[in-house]
Amino acid sequence: MSVDDTQVKRRSGKESPDTAAQPHAGGALKGSRTGKTPVSSFVRHSSKYAFAATVFLSFVTRYWQIWDPAQVVFDEVHFGKFASYYLRREYYFDVHPPLAKMLIALGGWLVGYDGHFLFEKIGMDYVSNGVPYIMLRGWVALFGFALPPLVYMIMAESGYSVVASFLAALLVTFDNALVTQGRLILLDNIMIFFMLAAIYSYVKFFKLRYKPFGVKWWTWLLSTGAMLGCVLSCKLVGLFTIILVGICVLYDLWRLLDIRRGMPMTEFYRHFAARAVGLIVVPIMLYLGFFAVHFAVLTRTGPGDAYHTAKFQKQLIDNPLTKTSFDVHYGDAIAFKHRQTGVFLYSDESRYPLKYEDNRISSQGQQVTGAKEVSDNAYWLFKPTRDGEEFAQFFAKRQSGEPISAEEMAKWTVRNNDVVQLQHAGTNKVLRTHDVASPMTATNMEFTCVLQNDTSVVDDTLWEIKVEDADEDEVVQTTSSFLRILSQKHKVAMWTHSKKLPDWGRKHQEINGNKKEQDKTNLWIISEINGK
Repeated sequence: MSVDDTQVKRRSGKESPDTAAQPHAGGALKGSRTGKTPVSSFVRHSSKYAFAATVFLSFVTRYWQIWDPAQVVFDEVHFGKFASYYLRREYYFDVHPPLAKMLIALGGWLVGYDGHFLFEKIGMDYVSNGVPYIMLRGWVALFGFALPPLVYMIMAESGYSVVASFLAALLVTFDNALVTQGRLILLDNIMIFFMLAAIYSYVKFFKLRYKPFGVKWWTWLLSTGAMLGCVLSCKLVGLFTIILVGICVLYDLWRLLDIRRGMPMTEFYRHFAARAVGLIVVPIMLYLGFFAVHFAVLTRTGPGDAYHTAKFQKQLIDNPLTKTSFDVHYGDAIAFKHRQTGVFLYSDESRYPLKYEDNRISSQGQQVTGAKEVSDNAYWLFKPTRDGEEFAQFFAKRQSGEPISAEEMAKWTVRNNDVVQLQHAGTNKVLRTHDVASPMTATNMEFTCVLQNDTSVVDDTLWEIKVEDADEDEVVQTTSSFLRILSQKHKVAMWTHSKKLPDWGRKHQEINGNKKEQDKTNLWIISEINGK
């Protein structure tokens, strides 16, 4: 049944006034060769007139003076920037799924925009920066322009009158928020377009409920699923559209189970499986597929790198982690930098005070703290716990400058899961943690340094090197390996926080043993190797 017939027919199912009119016995009605009056002809075409008016008004409200203002407005500062990142292929991070932003970027690509402008702040001028903003806004406005016609078609296909359909379309046409959003480089109208397209597709699908498994039935079912996948891929609030359609589907399936219909369960299972594929599998596959495209496009290093693991960052072109990374070897003088607070692991001959301000007693051992600047006292050496004599020969060769084969160098690289000692380069003592409360965090264990030949505490000086998100024996590298330094005996991780020590600690940060081994704030990097 056409939209015209749906709207002109009475809800009772009786004939419309057009078809009810019959010619007189003497001939056709006066003034019409077909027997139809001018009024009935207008009614017959009123849906077309209303739809055309909807299209015209929607176009005018979305495109009238779309070039004004010629400056960055509101959230164009974010979504215009993201579009530029796609065109530059630079990785960024955002809370929203990628589809709407990729579509904005597609509009820019179609008009030859290269993404040189980064929409850094509201009010920046488009014209002086050579940005094709009219085309970008016009591209987004296409989706906003389609909203009123979609609303009209949804109402018409649902059986409402021309007047009701037109009124609903007008409410969307002149909605101030929708008009404003639809004239700027923003996501919302793109998301709402897919939302309405999903609802329209489901209405068409539901109207074919008495003709299941035909070509049109499958077309509108899969179209509904595709639109649901697209709306979810624009913003996660699209889940509410999925919930709406899901409720309608549950009602439809419950109706099919009505015992009075006499439907065999095998037939019901076919209906259930078809809807599961069309409305669950298809949206999920599209959602994942758009993310696959997102990652395939953004292959260069960008502002979003730091939100991800080192392993992910290493895959990006020109990422600084890979450009400045070196393999770390036993015997290298290295500086440990805390990933979150940026302090360096530091020690010197200074001692902890015998008694703290809260009257707790310390070990009075050598201080280990976190310093803001790298210095000679911030360098440490990895010492192996195996093949001591062989390592001594290797280390002596390196110190004397003798040539060393690549195979021998590879043998003495530090790897994930190695058990090591950490020797302080300045004092030649090794790092230790023990069952003494740290200065400022009584629940955590104190870090100090002891003599290398103190065999009574050797177990306190053994450390497991755990590389975040790495293979079993992956080589530790500077800048790109995120490390957890775990005490093999006490099962605590080397940790620091931003609160400063008193004057006796030179206002450095406290270093202690955190019992929460997997805490993200336990991560350290090797910022540099002395001499490289």
